[in-house]
This record gives sequence, C-alpha cells and structure tokens, in this order.
Amino acid sequence: MKLVLLPGMDGTGLLFRDVLAHLTSLECEVIPLPHAGPQDIDRLARHVASRLPQSDYVMLAESFSGKIAETLLLRGDPNLKAVIFVASFLSRPGWLLPRLAAALPIKALLALPASSLAIRWFLMGRQASDETITRFRQAVRPVPRKVLGQRLGQIAGMRFERHRFTVPALYLRPRNDVLVSDVTAQFRASFANLDVVELGGPHFILQARPERCADIIMDAVRAWFPACG
Repeated sequence: MKLVLLPGMDGTGLLFRDVLAHLTSLECEVIPLPHAGPQDIDRLARHVASRLPQSDYVMLAESFSGKIAETLLLRGDPNLKAVIFVASFLSRPGWLLPRLAAALPIKALLALPASSLAIRWFLMGRQASDETITRFRQAVRPVPRKVLGQRLGQIAGMRFERHRFTVPALYLRPRNDVLVSDVTAQFRASFANLDVVELGGPHFILQARPERCADIIMDAVRAWFPACG
C-alpha cells in the first residue's frame, strides 16, 4: 500500500526525512505544495490531485494539509482508501496560529538569534536538537514570504464544514501541541471510522518522535489492510 504524504505549512516535505526512514514497510511518496501561484485550499487540492497515484493509497496530511485532505476526500477518488491526520485541523486552530499572520514577516523573525527558543517552545519541543532547528530553517528558507502569508491567511479563515466520511481515518494528536487546540470532537463528527492516538510531544510530532509515529502509522495501515503487510 502506498502512503502519500502532504507536508505542513512549509510545503516542502523536507521535514519528513526522519519519519520516512522508519516507514520501512510502506512505499512512500511526498507531494510538495507549490511555491508559486494562489495558495487557497481548493487550488492546492487541485495541485495535489494532479499528482496522486493511479493505484490504491493512504494519505497522510500534516498540520496545514488537513484541510487539503478533506477537500480531496470530497472529490471521491476511489483510490484514496484511508487518511491519517497528524497535528491537523479542520477549522481555525485556536488563537495562536492566526495571530502569526499579523507577525509577518515570519522568515525575518526566524532569522533572529532568539528564534531558536521560540521554535523549540512552539513547534519542535524543548528537547529539539540544534540539527532539528537547522533543518526547520532550511525547510522554511526557500518558501517565499508571500506564500507563507497566504497560507496563514487560509488558516485564519478556516471553518468547520461538518462533512461526513466513511473511509478509515486516524487522528494522531500531539498532547503538548501549543499551536492547535484539541479538535478531536471535530474529527469524530467528520469520520465515522476514526481512531484517535494521543502522543506526548509538540506540534511537529513527526519530527520530534519519528520512530514512534512511524510505528503508529504502519500499525494503522496493517490494521486497515491486512493483506498489504
């Protein structure tokens, strides 16, 4: 079974490196988000849809891409067999992320010496290594400032749309996420066949605990599709 991964707000997929190294039983494909053009959810969903496999796959949507995955589910792609949401949200996630839009330019803020502390506190966890912080900066650096601003604007305008889906779904929720409030109820309202796993760690849980997250992902896929693994 192929696993298609959609990255968070940076859109690069570079931050999936460590978790991909542990997803040994799955064929994985990362679909980056475009660094040019309109960044509304519908257009991003069309961008992703044009690159999806023509065979069965499970989709993993990290953070910002949760709404893209929801939009793709509405298209009814018969090859999309299950979806995994990681630190994702289906509506505006609390107060902090939208307020970041007012704090742009984000890239300039991340260049400040004190920003490493903020990255650890809000994103990667206080135990994040210097290498992890450097990799985060490298992922954000190529993304145009305008694109980051547009994506933050999309987050600020997100609304819970009360769609109902029957595909198998997993919501992997970081217990120590300070950016996204607990939106478990929204996922339960949207997915009839939902598993919820809470894992201690920050918003960037795939980067903070890649091996444990990979185990959870592979276990879910095996449970849904025993013949595949």
